[in-house]
This record gives sequence, structure tokens and C-alpha cells, in this order.
Amino acid sequence: MTGPKPSDDGFYRIPTSEQLLRLERMAEKALAHWNAQGSKISPIKYRENAVFAIQRPDGERSVLRIHRPGYRSDQHVRSEYIWMGALAGHGLPTPAPIPTVDGEPFAYVVVDGIPEARRCDVLSWIDGAPFGSVEHGASGAVETKARNYYTLGEFAARLHSFGASWSPPSDFALPAWNADSLVGEDPEWGRFWELDCLSDAQRSRIIETRDRVRQRLLDFGEAPDRYGLLHGDFLPENILVADDCAYLIDFNDAGSGWFLFEFATSLFFLQLDPDFETICKALTAGYRSVRAMPAEYEQMMPTMMMARGLSYLGWPVSRPEIDEARAFAPLLAELVIDLCNRYLADELRIPG
Repeated sequence: MTGPKPSDDGFYRIPTSEQLLRLERMAEKALAHWNAQGSKISPIKYRENAVFAIQRPDGERSVLRIHRPGYRSDQHVRSEYIWMGALAGHGLPTPAPIPTVDGEPFAYVVVDGIPEARRCDVLSWIDGAPFGSVEHGASGAVETKARNYYTLGEFAARLHSFGASWSPPSDFALPAWNADSLVGEDPEWGRFWELDCLSDAQRSRIIETRDRVRQRLLDFGEAPDRYGLLHGDFLPENILVADDCAYLIDFNDAGSGWFLFEFATSLFFLQLDPDFETICKALTAGYRSVRAMPAEYEQMMPTMMMARGLSYLGWPVSRPEIDEARAFAPLLAELVIDLCNRYLADELRIPG
């Protein structure tokens, strides 16, 4: 990609709120590529990507993403669209990418105040209510949680079954959530053992856990009955319910990995929910209503949960410019250290 180089006046050192204002200016400029100038722009989320709700003057709504630079390649994003389209064609609802006026899947945009061009894309709007959020957990009474997570289990099983039988095109390439990318020497989300709020004792405990998790993942292996294409980010806020139908959004972390890792991602931030056991059992029951899950696989759930927790601990290491990452780091470290202690003592249990 070529084009003018924007100015850099310390974007990654200014408060997240000011970063978001500059990204909103980028979103306004990006809208010209979709002939949507004059649309109302409202921020939805700023974690990996900056995500905005777009409402055109005629009332039509969509979602605009400004991608984090360097996190995903153009090929990864194109493959994300292919995977989403394949799932939608199989009856598993997902948002639809909306091409630019030139027919391109995304556009690169530059603005002063942001030190690099950013990839921007637009997806269709899903007018549904999320299962909950990372910050507040699963929504609703225990009956609602059980019903929602049973449905999610069914959805996951259908997604995994379809992925196992689907033949992607030759240029299809998505990241892998494997032993190296999760708990190797250079993890996908950052070297979690280098988090600056850890004590020396905590760091040692985390490294010991990392090494045990890595070995158990390698021993479990990547046979196709346990490893394949995933959504990769079954967080409560990425599952929307509309008209009694569940929609999956945010495929930014889609890739290949262990099917149980999908469960660990879904469950990790719900561990403090008073209905955690009900949620776990509903998710497993929904999955098994569609696809087999051998009982012996459940023995790997603590390892998958631990791998997910360690990877999350790397997020604030590699994204220090995001206020939320810095503020969340000590609480996350406390949760992960507790998991490490129970895991190393073989006392970590995940209901199933």
C-alpha cells in the first residue's frame, strides 16, 4: 500500500479517549469509500479494533471497523470474510461484509494524528441484544443464561462440524490458536510473564504453569476430531439474540484451534458468575445435542482454561496504549494467579 504518511504526535502516549476522537475522524474520512458521508458515527468498542456504529441519513445502519495495525494481514481479513460467508451459507447467521464503492473489501485511510494508515471495513448491522459483556458477565436470570448457553453450545457444535467438512479455497489463511501461539516463546497476544504488575514469585508461578500447559497441549495433539476451524472469541458481547436467533459477530480472532478452546474462551470471564456451573453444563449439553464430545476431553478443560487465561494476561503487555488494558491488568493477574495455583495443585475443575 502506498500513500501519504500521516503525522505522529505521540498517538500511543495520549489517553485512550483522545485516541478514540482521532479514530472517529478517521472513520468520518473512511465513509467516503462507502459513499456514506454525513452519517452519524457512534463508538461501540475500542479494544483490538476501534468499532463504530454508522447510521446513514436514510436510517440504514452498519458497523465500521478500524483495524489495529499489524495484528491481522489483508489475507487474514479476506479469509475472515470467506469463513463468515461460508457459515452464513450453511445457516449459521453472521454479519455480511459491505464492499466499498469500488468493490473492494476494505480501504486504507490516513489522517493526521495517527501514525500509520489503517485498514477500515464495513459490515452489516445486527439488531440484537448481546448475551452480556466481559465487564458484567452473562445477562438475565439463571433460566435465561441456561437457555442462551445451550443455544450457544448448539451453535458451536454446528460451526465446528461444518468447519471439519468444509474445503476452503487455496488462498484461505487464518491464525492458529495452538501451543506456540498461546504459550510458546512468542505468544500471539504478548509475553504474558513480562506483565509489569507481577511480582517475582508470581512471574515464576506463571512460567511454571505455562510450561506445564504447553506440554499437555502438545500431548493432546491436533487430530481433526479435536482441532479445527473456530470462531475464536465466544465472549458474551459477541453473541447477539434477535428474533429468537443467535448471531455471531466479531470474527477477528477466527482461526484454527482446539474445539475445547472455544469453550474456554466463552467461559473464562464467567468464572465469577454465581450461575457458572449452570452455564457450563448448558453449554456442554447444547454442544452434545449436535456433536459428540468424548468424556475424556473434559479432562483437558482445565488446561484449555489455563491457556486462555495466560493468553489474556498477555493482552495488556502488547497493548499498553489502551487505558482499559492497563486498568484491568492487576485484576486479571489476580484471577490468573489463582487459576495457576489451583491448576498446579490439580485442583482446577470446570463443570461439564
